Amino acid sequence: MAILATFSARYLTKDRTMNLLARLIVSGALCASMAANAASLGGYPADATCADERNESYAQGFAAGDENGYNRGYQVGFGDGSAAQIAACVADPQGCGITLASCIPDATYGETEPNDNFITADPLTLGVGFWGQNYGAADQDWFYTETSTANQNLIIDFSVPDWIEGADLAAGVPAIWNLSVRDAAGNIFANFNTNVVGGIEATSNAVTYSVTLGLAGTYYVLVKPVIADELCDDGYCASTAYSYSVTAFLQTTNLDNNQPIAGFYDAEIEPNDIPSHANPLATGVSMYGLINLTFNIPLESTDGEDETYVWGQGESDWYVYKSDGNEIVTLTLCAKEVCGPGNWFIEVYDQAMAQRWESGESRETLTPLLAFNTDTVEDPSQTYRLGLKDPGYYFMRVNHKRLFDAPCLFNQLVSTTSDTGFVGACECESGNTCYVPADCSDEDLGLLCRNVPVDCVVGIEAGCAYIEDSPPGCGTADEEGNIEACDTYQTQARCTCSQYGGVVEIPENEYSSPYNFTWHSTQLPTNTIDTDAYEDYLNRSNPYD
Repeated sequence: MAILATFSARYLTKDRTMNLLARLIVSGALCASMAANAASLGGYPADATCADERNESYAQGFAAGDENGYNRGYQVGFGDGSAAQIAACVADPQGCGITLASCIPDATYGETEPNDNFITADPLTLGVGFWGQNYGAADQDWFYTETSTANQNLIIDFSVPDWIEGADLAAGVPAIWNLSVRDAAGNIFANFNTNVVGGIEATSNAVTYSVTLGLAGTYYVLVKPVIADELCDDGYCASTAYSYSVTAFLQTTNLDNNQPIAGFYDAEIEPNDIPSHANPLATGVSMYGLINLTFNIPLESTDGEDETYVWGQGESDWYVYKSDGNEIVTLTLCAKEVCGPGNWFIEVYDQAMAQRWESGESRETLTPLLAFNTDTVEDPSQTYRLGLKDPGYYFMRVNHKRLFDAPCLFNQLVSTTSDTGFVGACECESGNTCYVPADCSDEDLGLLCRNVPVDCVVGIEAGCAYIEDSPPGCGTADEEGNIEACDTYQTQARCTCSQYGGVVEIPENEYSSPYNFTWHSTQLPTNTIDTDAYEDYLNRSNPYD
C-alpha cells in the first residue's frame, strides 16, 4: 500500500486520472485478497502477478488520459486561435492579405436596358445565367445567340431565385413568363409558358426547354410577362416584376437534315392597288395584308332629308396566282392569326376580267369568279373553295365591304407606266369612269388615250389638234390665198375612280385593316364524275336497280 500511495502522489495528482486511481485501488484490493488466500494455498498467486496487473492498468489509464487531454486541448486551442486570427484580420485586413474583391461573390450577368427589341437585344454567353426583370406588362427582354452549325439544339434554362417563398413555376407562382425563340426575320420557332412543363425535367423554381434550330445563324430569345386570369382578382393582377435567370446552351446533334431557307408567311408589297401590280401567291403559304384607310377627307352625301358624311374607302390589295388548270383552291381567311375587326369584301377574277377592271370598265359589267363578304368580328375564320378549270393567271382583290355604287373619293387618269397604275387627278361628270380631254404627247405618263373627231379650239382646248389633210387639201392656201380649215380631233384619256368612298364600321376602341389568308391549290380532276372512282362506283351492284 505504501507503493500505491507513492504512485498516486507522484503520478495521479490530476483530476483527469481519477479513473486510473480507482482501477488501481480495485486491483490492489484484489491482490491483497489473493495474497491473504495465498498462505493457505501454498503462496499462490505470486507477487509478480499483481505487478503485471498494476502495470497494465497504468498503461491503459495513461493512454486514455493522454488522448482525452489532447482532444480537449486541440479544440480549445483551435477555437482560441481562430478567434484571435479573425479579430486580428478584422483589425488589419490587409495584414491578412484580405482585399475587397476577395469578399465579393463571383460575378453574375444581367440584362442591359433597353433590350426591348431585336436591335437592342443582349448577347447571351453560353452556360452563363443572365438575370432579368420585366418591370411591367409592356416590358420585353430580348437576348440572342448564334448557332455555329446546322441542327443544333438550343437549350434554355429559366429559373427564379430560391428566396421567393413558395415558388412553384408549374402553378404560376410567383408569376408566369412567356419564352419564345425567333429567327432574324421574327418567325417564331418555339413558344413556351413557364407554367407548362416541357419534355425536360423541371423543379419548383426552374424549368428547361429545348428547340432544334435547322440553320446556322442568329436566333433570339424573348422573355415577357403573361397576365393570366388566375393571377387576377377584381381587375387587379399579381405583379410579374420578379427577377429571373435565363441560361442558354448549344448542343451539337447528329442530325443531317437539310432545312430549306423559307419564310413562315408572306406579306403584301405596296403598291399593289391594281391587277398589273398584284403580289404573287405561293400555294399553302399564308399572306398578310393591310388595307390603308383614309380618314382625312369626308365625302358629303345626302340620305333623305338629313345630310351625312362617309369616309374614304381604303385602297385595294391585289394578288395573282398562276394555275396549271384543273385545280381546286381552298381560300381560308384569318386562320393564321386573328384579323382586325371589320367586314371584308373578297373577289376573284380571271385575267381577262381583271384587265377590264384595270382599264376602268364599269363595275356593273364585270363578273368575278367568286365574290363574298366576310365578317371577321362575328366569325373570325372562314373557308371557301373554288375550282379553276383553265390554266392561266387568276387575280384576288381584298378590300373592306362596300356597295358597288359607293361614291368616288378620288379620280385619276389611268396609266400603263405608273407604279400605282394611276397618274394625275381628273374628274368625271357622272359615274366612276369616263374619258376626258387630255394631252397625251408625254409618253412617260403612259395614258390610255383615244382620238375622237370633234369640234374644238386648236391650241386652246387640251389635246385639240388638226386632223391632217382631212378633208383632203385642207390647211393649204388656194390660188387666191384662201385656206380651208381642216377637221379637228381631240385626244381623250381614260379617267377612273382610284379610291372609293364608303362607310367602314370600326368597333369602339378597336382598329381595323390587318388581315391574313391562305390560298391553297391542289391539282385534281375538276369533277368527281371524271374520276376512276366514280366509274368504279357505277359498276358496283345495287339491289335497288
